[in-house]
Formats: sequence, structure tokens, C-alpha cells
Amino acid sequence: MTRAGSVQVDKAAESVKATELPVFSVDLWEAARRSESEVSDWVPERLDEAIQRYRKFFHLASMDPGVAPTRDIDLIWHLHMQAPVAYYNDCVRYCGRILDHDGGFGKTPEEALVLGQVFSRTAERWQEVFGEPYVADTGSGTRCWHDCQNRCWHACKSVSADVSAVNSG
Repeated sequence: MTRAGSVQVDKAAESVKATELPVFSVDLWEAARRSESEVSDWVPERLDEAIQRYRKFFHLASMDPGVAPTRDIDLIWHLHMQAPVAYYNDCVRYCGRILDHDGGFGKTPEEALVLGQVFSRTAERWQEVFGEPYVADTGSGTRCWHDCQNRCWHACKSVSADVSAVNSG
């Protein structure tokens, strides 16, 4: 994988042409470097991967706006939105509309269930389009669909039966 702006994709994504993935009008690498969020501490390979995954996520969202991000994708999405003119232009160019971000959605039990279902559909669609899993198996014994990798940022009960049921259903 390469820096943001490249049209190269990894071999797992051969079903989608490289030219189909968006090339954003903001340098997400530079935005991450200047960020006060955790992305500024990521090693280059992790940042490359997160930006590439965000490009894929944005591609999915251009086909169907009903998608839910993993934690790494969400952090890059926030960086993109912090450049509002570029974000607006990129959304209109690739999606034909603004890709809305409902940052607090999923906090109530009712919303968490809906978010889990949307996330599961996103994971299925990701697998279909890109030929790779949306959430990597971390070997942690939990199936946290937030992809927090043992540091639960969502205050969820990732080992609870409810979340496990959402993941397996």
C-alpha cells in the first residue's frame, strides 16, 4: 500500500479497479501528522492501511450511504471532515451528496442494535466488494464490532451476549 492519493490497491481488492477508489483533495497523511488525536502516533504502515481502508469505505458509501465505520476508518473520516471544503467537494464528486456522519449514534441500546446491524451489513458488503474481512480477528476472544482491539472506546460490553449476537447474526 502507498500514501494517500495513490490509486494503487492491494491484491485482495482486485474486484474493484484502482481508479474506482477515491483520491481525496486533502492530504490525509499531513492531516494525521498535525492531528492531536491518536492517529498522529501511528506508525506509517498503520496510517497507510487506515487511509486505504477509508478510501474503500468511502467507495462503499458512494454505492450505499448506510454504512458504519470501524474505529480506524472513523478516525480518518474525522480528519477528512476537518477540511470542510475538501470534504464537501470530495463527497459531491464521489457520492453526489454529503456523506453524513452521525457521531453519537449507537449510544442507546436501541441505536446500538441498529448500528450493529448496519455494521454487519457493511462487513458483508466489504467482503463482497473487496474480498477481505472488514474486521481483523485480533485473537482477543471478543468479537467487538467496533474494532477497538481490547481498548473499548465505545463503553460497550463487547463480551456481552447482545453484541455477540449482533456479530454472529
